[in-house]
Amino acid sequence: MKIWMSVVLLVAAVLALPPVAGSQDPVAAARAQLTTARFHAGELAQRGTSVAATQLHLRHVVNCLQGPQGKNFTAAAGNPCQGQGNGAIVDLQATSASGHAGAGKALTFANAALAVALQGLASNDVNEAQPFAAVVARQLDAALSALGR
Repeated sequence: MKIWMSVVLLVAAVLALPPVAGSQDPVAAARAQLTTARFHAGELAQRGTSVAATQLHLRHVVNCLQGPQGKNFTAAAGNPCQGQGNGAIVDLQATSASGHAGAGKALTFANAALAVALQGLASNDVNEAQPFAAVVARQLDAALSALGR
């Protein structure tokens, strides 16, 4: 009975750990999520004349950056980074803690992108929201460069 209980506890502990998609290392996971978020901010959010569409893609950026456990994560908006990692910021924090060169700088840029994306989400005018998205894209480019594309 003790062995069975130990096995159950071990399995429960392993399942409680947030997995990185496909056993990917946090650097690769962060890079994938930053790339997806960058596409939503720099390309998709810039298309069209609807503030709702721009906000949707900024919401996708927030979801990719924070991951499902994030304070501002909105499941209803969808998560284009699902299966890529735990959220770019979460994975960058893990990468930075492990001493990866450039991860700390990438984390700074990712956090700046998050702050600007949240500002863009507060706008009700597409002509204001799209420039916020463009700034987000530049911050994400800088994060990717710092991480080493």
